[in-house]
Amino acid sequence: MTTKHYDYLLVGQGLAGSLLGYSLLKRGCSVKIVDNYEQPSSSRVAAGIYNPVTGRKLVKTWLADTIFPFLKTYYTELESELGKNFFHPMPMFRPFPNQEVKDYLLQETAMTNYGDFGQYHTPNDSLKSVVKSELGGVMTDHSGWVDLPLMLDTFKEYFEKKQCLLQHLFDYQGLHLESNTYQVNNEWTLSFNKLIFCEGFYGRNNPYFSWLPFNPVKGEVLRVKFKEDISLKEMINQGVFVIPLSDGRARVGATYSWHELDWVPTSKGKLDLLEKYHKLMLADIDIEEHLAGVRPATKDRRPLVGIHPKYTNLGIFNGLGSKGVSLAPYFAEQLVDFLVNKKELDPEVNINRFGSLYLGQKQS
Repeated sequence: MTTKHYDYLLVGQGLAGSLLGYSLLKRGCSVKIVDNYEQPSSSRVAAGIYNPVTGRKLVKTWLADTIFPFLKTYYTELESELGKNFFHPMPMFRPFPNQEVKDYLLQETAMTNYGDFGQYHTPNDSLKSVVKSELGGVMTDHSGWVDLPLMLDTFKEYFEKKQCLLQHLFDYQGLHLESNTYQVNNEWTLSFNKLIFCEGFYGRNNPYFSWLPFNPVKGEVLRVKFKEDISLKEMINQGVFVIPLSDGRARVGATYSWHELDWVPTSKGKLDLLEKYHKLMLADIDIEEHLAGVRPATKDRRPLVGIHPKYTNLGIFNGLGSKGVSLAPYFAEQLVDFLVNKKELDPEVNINRFGSLYLGQKQS
């Protein structure tokens, strides 16, 4: 039986696994990524929005001042390295839904929440012809979207050229922790220093990390075509998001469901999106595609990063949720610094914060 050794074995080539694998390779580590392309992936359904101001009260997201300058540099350099254009900076316009919300958000205390990321905006004629925005709204800067399917396909080619990608359905029964090996088949075995699980939604069924508080959320999105020729250069967000694409098309999303955790688009989801779209937008549309995915969210809305409390040769990079495009670059680099240079992880993402859950599982 042939054995091949790697510094790191990664399971999953979604957003988390791709950026972690890339960062490890750039540090000179040997890497093998195991991924089954026949499994649905939330990364390939996600709209890929990054946005520093969120919520009904439009407050800055967690770590916005650190993460958003970082991601702009990161994705720009990544595009140059991979030779594809998948990073699309674009302002986001949020119309005020009513006078009460407008009055609240224009208070001095509320405006300070935006920092340098957003400001009150009176729509220009092109916006007024497309968006229902009689009261004006807030225009968010430092936002945009990443074409995740294109980026992940480009990463796939990149990893294949470096011969570090294995298309294979990972089987936990083939993992032998006492010898740091994973048996692929009867002919060859992968040996590793550390194995990092980047499984997204499937991580909740991982026998080594199922004690972590995953809280997956199903989401549905539409790809649509405007029935008329319009000029839209901003993302729009109020109840639903609308991302203008090329050729008069757009993405519309998204729904949230914590119950039906499958990958099947529903008529209910489509109707919900269309109803919210027509409350927000003037332009009529035709639906071209309807997709569903399951976001790997967590109970405390923070990523799951770190090393298993018992098996120090196992790690995890997961739980990025709906903010994956924003969080993945920064925490992929932080995890690599932790693995390679022994730097500390942010305690808000380190899975050590859930040590009591692991102990409780052992005792039950």
